[in-house]
Amino acid sequence: MDDTQQWKVSRRTGRIITWSLFSVALLMVVIVGTVGWIASDRALGPEIGTTPWSLADYPELQPEEISFDSQTGVTLSGRFFPGEHDGGVILLHGFSQLQDQMLPIASILNEAGFNVLTYDGRHPERYGDGVFSTMGALEQRDLESAVDFMAEHPDVSPDRIGVFGASLGGATAILGGARDERLQAIAAEGAFSDGDNVIDSSFQRYIGLPAFPFGPVAKRISEWRASASLDDARPVEAIAQIDDRPILLIHGLDDDAVPPDHTERNLAAAGPNVDSWLVEGAHHFDAHEVVPEEYAERMEQFFSNALLD
Repeated sequence: MDDTQQWKVSRRTGRIITWSLFSVALLMVVIVGTVGWIASDRALGPEIGTTPWSLADYPELQPEEISFDSQTGVTLSGRFFPGEHDGGVILLHGFSQLQDQMLPIASILNEAGFNVLTYDGRHPERYGDGVFSTMGALEQRDLESAVDFMAEHPDVSPDRIGVFGASLGGATAILGGARDERLQAIAAEGAFSDGDNVIDSSFQRYIGLPAFPFGPVAKRISEWRASASLDDARPVEAIAQIDDRPILLIHGLDDDAVPPDHTERNLAAAGPNVDSWLVEGAHHFDAHEVVPEEYAERMEQFFSNALLD
């Protein structure tokens, strides 16, 4: 083979290698992008779960059906449970749930005399296309509008309002507590510390794929679709801004949906105004079922001390 023929073979081989590498890279981009899009679907509009209870199981609760306009442009629907005094607590449900999830807590606090507000958080199945769940980025602004509703309610004193949230609702409670000083008591169960960590653990748990490279891609796609920055959903940073108002962090030690190290990070970032309760044998937001009497006592005591004394 002369030099010219050898050069042509080398050139042809180089082209084949280049196109092969390009094809592999393109395939990887398509795979990562597709997985990222599917994951963003699950994050922005997860399948709504069910609860083993409903309002009919709590005949002592006599709610008023209400709605209020959020500063995010969504009209949110909920229930107001009138209490016996002028203290009020807003309850926030978790990811892929609706307000019925919070009925056991509403019963505890309403029986203790508190006015209670629950509402269905943002979700495309509940409020229409484009009203996405955003891991707290927009939910904290919805909560601020819920505080407006409570503060303007004739049965509620505007300086006696607290919030309790579960899971995503707990993270939102912390974010909202930093954002709105009208919230005089902040409690959360199973709250995550930051979006990146919960995305990583969710990828491995629910999708069965490594967090990298899929997690960052899913996050950016979600932000683009929801027109929201998930970097705004960092309770671990927000909690340090809640200076002198009491905070209660609850976490099940057997929680494998949002592991307890999320609360450990939030605790490490918080000031001396935070108290914690790590519940043995409890999983994700089920401490009220594992230790019902102690749970009710702690909830009533926390909000009574913070809002009524």
